[in-house]
Amino acid sequence: MLLRISVRVPRIPPFAFFSTLQAPSLTSYLTDVWGLSPAAAIAASSKLSSISDWSRVSTKSNPDSVLAFFRSHGFTPSQITKLISRYPRFLLSDPARTLKPKMDFYLRSGFSPSTITKLISSNVDLLRSSLKKRIIPSFDFLKTILHTDEHVVAAVKRSTWVFHVNLGKKMAPNIDTLHRIGVPTANIAKLAKTHPSVLMQSSGRFGESLERVLRMGHCPGDAMFIIALHSVSAISVATLKRKLEVYKSFGLPEDKIVSRVKQKPMIVNLSEDNIRKSFGFFMEKLKWAPDFVFSSPVLLTLSLEKRVAPRVSVYEILVSKNLWGEKPIVPRFFFLSDEKFSKRYLLSFQNECPEVLETYMAMRRE
Repeated sequence: MLLRISVRVPRIPPFAFFSTLQAPSLTSYLTDVWGLSPAAAIAASSKLSSISDWSRVSTKSNPDSVLAFFRSHGFTPSQITKLISRYPRFLLSDPARTLKPKMDFYLRSGFSPSTITKLISSNVDLLRSSLKKRIIPSFDFLKTILHTDEHVVAAVKRSTWVFHVNLGKKMAPNIDTLHRIGVPTANIAKLAKTHPSVLMQSSGRFGESLERVLRMGHCPGDAMFIIALHSVSAISVATLKRKLEVYKSFGLPEDKIVSRVKQKPMIVNLSEDNIRKSFGFFMEKLKWAPDFVFSSPVLLTLSLEKRVAPRVSVYEILVSKNLWGEKPIVPRFFFLSDEKFSKRYLLSFQNECPEVLETYMAMRRE
């Protein structure tokens, strides 16, 4: 007679031991196949920490199909690496079910392949957000304001966060406020297209920005109103005060500062360091007084390295060669388009003074 001996064997959770062995191989897979750096691969592996995650990645069936999906839609190797570094759980996706419908929607809506791959690489939420609950409703909401797919695409290119929030709750109340104070529908649409993030502020902060713009003396019906709204929305009250103090430090009267800010609101978005550098450059190189510089506030918004300094070098060379003449240098010299500047001051003196073009191009390359 055989005795049956019942032995209770402890139950080992599926993949409990296997998963610990897979961590090194997963890291190698991410570096060898996906191009992640060792540090990025380790970080990505740690984010896929659950047993089920490890087991799914270990089969490599999903990751390989995801890689094939990204490649087939024109993502570059560096873009693919960036995507997986930022959101490793893409490795667990079913491309046909979760990724392809979103890509199809974007392409069908007017995004070019190169544009949408670039946008997704900079913001993975474009592929993470729900198509039915977030992406399509947001697109449709914007279209009620902007009317065409082309304009909606332009707005998304300015701020991909429009597909990350509920625009009906976030943007609609602010648009209603603008309508209520008399901002024309066309101007609201322009703001939504060029600076949608302004309309996605909380109602409280948006209201504060509106009050500041109104105190500056802007009329809601004027086109400059939305430009000023964008400028002040980007900075806090404390930051604005600090920047105004920088302008005052050059001896500029407060009423003139307020007048210039109203004329060109974007000058409050310049960094304090750039304001000082720009004033200092014009004062030192051209001996311009601060009030003369400030009479053309757009001067302060120009790049010192790429536009102002190279053009001043051209001026100095022409003066040294007695080719400038008696006329003084004026702000318009810096406002000319590159094409007109090249034709008037570089090509026309190429035979008499070839170093003008050489110096200018050298400084632009630096």
